[in-house]
Amino acid sequence: MTRSSSIAETARRGELPGGLTYLAVGHGPPLVVLPGLSRGPEHNPSSFRPLSRVTQREVYVVNRPSNLTRGTSMAALAAAHAQSLRAHFGEPVDVLGISTGGAIALQLVADHPTVVARLIVVAAASWLGEVGRAKLRQYGDEVAKGRSGARVLASVLATPALEWLLAAGLWCAARSGRNTDPATMLATIDAECGFDVTARLGEIKTPTLVIAGGRDRAFPLALTQATAAGIRHAELKIYPRAGHIGAMLHPRFGADVAEFLNRA
Repeated sequence: MTRSSSIAETARRGELPGGLTYLAVGHGPPLVVLPGLSRGPEHNPSSFRPLSRVTQREVYVVNRPSNLTRGTSMAALAAAHAQSLRAHFGEPVDVLGISTGGAIALQLVADHPTVVARLIVVAAASWLGEVGRAKLRQYGDEVAKGRSGARVLASVLATPALEWLLAAGLWCAARSGRNTDPATMLATIDAECGFDVTARLGEIKTPTLVIAGGRDRAFPLALTQATAAGIRHAELKIYPRAGHIGAMLHPRFGADVAEFLNRA
């Protein structure tokens, strides 16, 4: 048996009350992961297995609702997650949000604080900033027209040195998934473009860790620093040479998450 097939066999599919699907890997206390933006309905669970192993947690990668419509708000997305998590776990649960998932997590803890026990925000902030919003809208417009939008997306996800390489990879991924309906992703883009909880950061009392890449072009460091500063007693970990994607791939990522969860 190959290592990849072994990983695939340990992933468990399920559905939370309210219709949100998930993929779970590992064993231990639950850690809910809200992943970044994706064309497809599901994320690869194998990419979260190292996190499960280091943190000794059962990682639930929760997918967005499949019936989203254009104009959806971030508050509506957060409400759907709150309903499902509350019904399934029955008590506050640790939540880790990555990029777009981090924005949803921040809205979730602002609107429904009793659902989240501890919050980890990775490569995300209390809003996108004007430049980030413009880029995300441009990407959504490209996808809505049936194009890949690879060059636009790569310009914020990668550092300049790797931008062309990521653009090529994103173009190939878009081609292979061209029969995938992008409706849910476009609705999520609408929600993220309207997202801004900056004025509400002071309300958040949940223990929070913010992890940022010093070279993040989607959520610039100044925005993540301001987000951490606005949340009472929040911790901030900066990986100076990491870009947007590189924050989660940093060698210290899993250990920093585990240390926070074990101590907070």
